[in-house]
Amino acid sequence: MTYKPAKNYPLDLYYLMDLTVSMRDDKDTLVTMGGSLANALYELTENYRLGFGSFADKPKMPFIFPDEKYVDNPCAPEKEVCEPAYGFRHRLSFTENIERFVEKVNSSDVTGNVDNLEGGLDALMQILVCGDKIGWKERARKIIVLASDGLMHFAGDGLLAGIVMKNDQLCHLSEEGEYLASTKIDYPSVEEIYRTLAKQKVSIIFAVTRDVHSHYDQIHNLLYGMSSVGTLMLDSSNILELVRDGYQEFVKQVEFFDNAPPHIRIDYETNCGGFYKFRKTQRRCDNVEIDKNYEFYINITLLDIPEDGRTKDTVRIEESHITDESLTLDIEIEDDCKCLKLEEGEAGSPLCNYNGEMRCGMCLCDSGWTGRQCECDLSDFNSYRALENNCRMPIVDPGTNETTYGPTCSDRGQCICGECFCNAEVDGKYCECQACPLNKGKECSDHGTCDCGVCKCHPSWTGDQCQCPATSVCFAPNSDVECSGKGKCECGRCVCNSGSIGKFCESESTEGSSLCAFYENCVLCLIHRYEEEECQNVKELCSSKDGHEYHYEFIQRQPDASEIRCVVNTKHKSDPNITCRHEFVYDNTMDGETFLKILHRNCQPVNTAFISIMVIIATIIVGLFIVLVIKCHNIVQDRREWAKFEEERQNTQYHELNRIYKTPITKFEVPEEYRQSIPEPTFEVLDSPTKSSI
Repeated sequence: MTYKPAKNYPLDLYYLMDLTVSMRDDKDTLVTMGGSLANALYELTENYRLGFGSFADKPKMPFIFPDEKYVDNPCAPEKEVCEPAYGFRHRLSFTENIERFVEKVNSSDVTGNVDNLEGGLDALMQILVCGDKIGWKERARKIIVLASDGLMHFAGDGLLAGIVMKNDQLCHLSEEGEYLASTKIDYPSVEEIYRTLAKQKVSIIFAVTRDVHSHYDQIHNLLYGMSSVGTLMLDSSNILELVRDGYQEFVKQVEFFDNAPPHIRIDYETNCGGFYKFRKTQRRCDNVEIDKNYEFYINITLLDIPEDGRTKDTVRIEESHITDESLTLDIEIEDDCKCLKLEEGEAGSPLCNYNGEMRCGMCLCDSGWTGRQCECDLSDFNSYRALENNCRMPIVDPGTNETTYGPTCSDRGQCICGECFCNAEVDGKYCECQACPLNKGKECSDHGTCDCGVCKCHPSWTGDQCQCPATSVCFAPNSDVECSGKGKCECGRCVCNSGSIGKFCESESTEGSSLCAFYENCVLCLIHRYEEEECQNVKELCSSKDGHEYHYEFIQRQPDASEIRCVVNTKHKSDPNITCRHEFVYDNTMDGETFLKILHRNCQPVNTAFISIMVIIATIIVGLFIVLVIKCHNIVQDRREWAKFEEERQNTQYHELNRIYKTPITKFEVPEEYRQSIPEPTFEVLDSPTKSSI
């Protein structure tokens, strides 16, 4: 059988919202992001529809205020106005019109109740069983998003309001979408919700605030494979992210179940699209990708001849989250077994582990043996049924002290010879425990054993996945103080206080640390050996207390600026007056290994005569150059001054004037009123020159 998740598979998303008064801002946020919600869903699948409903709690004391003045406005104690309390109200059947969805959300007013527990289970049951009124599509992936900031009422809480009738799991919605039986029947139980979810193939995303997250985590564990939980921001601003993550979590899961009768067993084998190297006996994969094929091999075993004598059976194999799609198997049963009468068998056949007769291609087991190849010893059991019961968890009724048995391997594994071989992600004798978490693909990080979902770590490891080394790795090689007294050890790593750095918080800067001196003798020895000098005790100097030899290498480039750099000085082998400076860095792994990187530099004696001659020559050249520059500057400056002088001289005019000279001409002005009677002069008197120009 091949399973291939289709791209753009239809999606029906029902948004169920807690509309008590504390969720007012969440409702407003949902209205403003209506278009964003449509875009987010379109990225998941192009074929989506939205529905909307709201819930509060049973409108009956003690869940609401009994005072009549609070019945019409239960938010009056908070000095706010809201609509009367109700249990559940279906407001919008599935539609592709996002604007209508936003309009319905916007027109829905909040309500109120007394406690912090809501009637979300009442609403879930009605959404699941009222398929015609809600408008679920037959062939679609069905998801309910339940957004709330309160806890949930469970079955039995209705007794507080005098409601004694058990939830009947029937539809009680009016034509207007009002839940009519809210005050008549009790809340449903989580088990009833789980069975209804499985029957209707609906998944739930619990989008809840942080303070109630742990409460919904417990419900999620009970609704295994049918739900997911996400932390909702106080104003629901991250609801798009929660919807996207929840959808992808459901899509990447595939699990098959069947309706095989008791006398037929169906086993599934798959490698989950190459996730496992070999096929495993399991019916579930958690790594599914869109448009990728996943092969499931189906093995059908006839356990017994039907007591009613029928010779045909029809078995349906379905996926747990997709409706209206199945594989139908028509099985014919040969009850007369003519082959057994006509063909002689091989007694003690090796194909039957020498414990039965091979006839007609199957093993007829000797007394005391069972199994497909007679591999199971019944000597410790009274019958095959007793052997099967060894794979079923015994359940003792405390009232009657009677013992019953749960499903074979808790319906999460295969019983072989009285031993359960569990599916992936489950563990325990009866597959009753969740498997321990994987770290890098290894159970308990290969550093512990799994005990019913809890990792029991080896002595040198800690953490819920045994992924953290013991605190001994937080001690520097030269110290018996955790993290050098400047930090704390978390999961095998030092978290340093402000101002401290290093794997062991051993330094305040990248220029040296207390470990530099610790490794100095080893580094000096390595440098001497590198330069072909003697160093006999290198193994002793370059080994840790537990015998691990240091790994080292000489490098040509400067270490990273983020690494702590150490410095050692050596004397030149031909000139003891010369000091050579060497840098090195160190690194300590969690496995106790030490790595040293030493910066190699050629250290040569200084030629003082050559340096002196070069200094003198450089001084002379620099002096001549400075004189030349000054001379050129003076020449240029003189030329500029001479040019300026010449320009001023050419533009200057000189005049001479006798200061004791007095003109002989006197000038009189005729008054204005007499000027018309004076005749015009017949001659013009010119002024005599008073100055001369040179």
